[in-house]
Amino acid sequence: MFLRSLGFIRTFWNETITEVFVKASWPTGKELVDSTLVVITAVALLGAVVFFCDFSLSNFVRYATDLVR
Repeated sequence: MFLRSLGFIRTFWNETITEVFVKASWPTGKELVDSTLVVITAVALLGAVVFFCDFSLSNFVRYATDLVR
C-alpha cells in the first residue's frame, strides 16, 4: 500500500514537471512588460474612478445633511 502511494506521488510529480517546464508556453519579456503595463494602467484608471465616485458621494451626503440641519 505504501509503495503504491509512492508510485502515485512519483507519477504526479513527473507529470507536474512535464506540464510546467515542457508543455507550458511562457510569455516573452516584451509580452510580460506589455501585460504588466496594461494591468498597472487598468488599476490606476479603476482607482481614479473609485476615488471620484467616493469623493462625489461623500460631498453629496455632506451637502444633503447640511441642508437638513
